[in-house]
Amino acid sequence: MNVVAERTGSSDSNNRLTIANLRFHLFRMLVLPRLPAEPVEQVQPPVVIGGYGGSGTRVLPPALRLAGYWMGAWVNRRTEDALSTRFFQQRYFEQAIADDPVQHAQLEQEFRRAIRGHRVGMPDPTAAWGWKNPRCMWVIPFLVRHYPELRFIHLVRDGRDVALSENLNLLRKHGQLFLGKPYQQEPVCAQLHLWALGNERAARDGERLLGDRYLRLSYEALCSAPRETLARMFTHLGQPLTPQLLDQAQQLVVPSRSIGAWRHSEHDCLHRPTREISAVLQRFGYAV
Repeated sequence: MNVVAERTGSSDSNNRLTIANLRFHLFRMLVLPRLPAEPVEQVQPPVVIGGYGGSGTRVLPPALRLAGYWMGAWVNRRTEDALSTRFFQQRYFEQAIADDPVQHAQLEQEFRRAIRGHRVGMPDPTAAWGWKNPRCMWVIPFLVRHYPELRFIHLVRDGRDVALSENLNLLRKHGQLFLGKPYQQEPVCAQLHLWALGNERAARDGERLLGDRYLRLSYEALCSAPRETLARMFTHLGQPLTPQLLDQAQQLVVPSRSIGAWRHSEHDCLHRPTREISAVLQRFGYAV
């Protein structure tokens, strides 16, 4: 595919997402207020999938669907992001990170409304369910406050490969908040820094607040040993393993051709990361 086609495809995808967001906004304003509230006691704790953008999280929702999980009908089929949670994150991401008690009432109302939208059309409201949104890894404390028994699946990919991604949405929207310094001139280094901050934060919050309900998976392991890695995920969720389930699930994994691309990069920060970033890479099993 040539560059023009790639840009056109990206533009078309963005246009479709904008239309989907507009439709959900209308749905949220006109339909959701008319829907009856769900009995809280009948709702199982959700499974939430998060990771830094570009880490391969899109593989996991289809795998969970094979196991009978409701991952939403209102999703971006290219990224598997749940659009209702994406809508919420687009508007309240920084407030959810701060989780200011003064804003709890408003945030809870908007979040519950988004989740209600995500669960619309669910055949059995008592069944296993969840959603995928990469930015959820930044707001685990906020999520735990609403769902204390949730399970979180954290997918980690080598930050040096992630830093080369053209997906700069998080950096553009929230780089100033997290990095607190100019980053436009060195976006690759800034991406690596942001990757380290986000994954370290998710691991700390997940281990501290969720304990054994937090599961961290390696994208590289998912690609090199898909059957074994997916089996870990299903076992973590208490899902019975069958050869048919694992056969179908592992077919969903298509390894990225950019694995290890950082080794051929000319960016010095990828080959000689700072001491702090090196420590995060090593924590997640990546040799420095």
